[in-house]
Amino acid sequence: MKVELAELAPMLEVKSKATAELLTKVAADQAEAEIVKKTVAAEERDVKKMAGEIQVVADEAQADLEEALPAMNAAIDSLKALNKNDITEIKSFPKPPPLVQMTMEAVCILKQEKPDWDTAKKVLGDSNFMHSLQEFDKDNIPEGVIRKLRRYIDDPAYQPESVAKQSRAAMSLCMWTRAMDVYYRVSKVVEPKKAKLRAAQAALSDANAKLAEKQAMLKQVEDRVVNLREQLATAQQEQKDLNDQADLTRKRLDRAGKLTSALADEGVRWQQTAEVIQGQTDLLVGDVFLSAACIAYYGAFTGS
Repeated sequence: MKVELAELAPMLEVKSKATAELLTKVAADQAEAEIVKKTVAAEERDVKKMAGEIQVVADEAQADLEEALPAMNAAIDSLKALNKNDITEIKSFPKPPPLVQMTMEAVCILKQEKPDWDTAKKVLGDSNFMHSLQEFDKDNIPEGVIRKLRRYIDDPAYQPESVAKQSRAAMSLCMWTRAMDVYYRVSKVVEPKKAKLRAAQAALSDANAKLAEKQAMLKQVEDRVVNLREQLATAQQEQKDLNDQADLTRKRLDRAGKLTSALADEGVRWQQTAEVIQGQTDLLVGDVFLSAACIAYYGAFTGS
């Protein structure tokens, strides 16, 4: 047991040193993880705040756009309702009513054509006319075109209801021209917001990318801490097992010492007893011979 205890001592020392080093490393990595965690939490708050602000801008832009959409949708629906006969009706006017003339001039201006009746009839004669209105590039109308169109839009007489009294087909085209004007005015307000939104979204995307890097870094640190904690737990358990084994050996050694000391007096008596028994063993053959002779001499019965 003394040999066993001597062998355990250096093992215990090595294990204690390794455990202490692991404990120090776990504490250092845990501190690093806490710093990264605080940084990530702060950036998450910033990104969340940025996303909220972007949503406000997006909602404002959408709200402004929705101002133009009803008129736009109504105009498109009205255009879809037009057929070849309606177009023929407008072209058939040798001298169109004033509001029909105004409507076609407004259409020609938007299509960047000469605003007169002859040009209007050519525009109406295009087989792709209705499709060109439905697919009109409303996001890129030149400002000069809108300035020319505004003379018609600002005219109190130029209203779809008034135009309808002279031509139902022309009413749809009137609605379309007015919808283009509304869309242009709204887009002038919305476009800066869209630009601001695009810039904010780019900044948010960049912030999210940086946040993802920090989150990945935090996960690596946390995984390392978890791994070190597992190693530390294993080392501490091994150290405890060695301590328990050494403690048990010391206790056994102590009890063995007490037992040896307590049995020292008995050892003297046992030695004397052993010597007596050895003497008797040496005389055993003679004792047996003598007893056998006596039995043979005496016989089975007494004399009487």
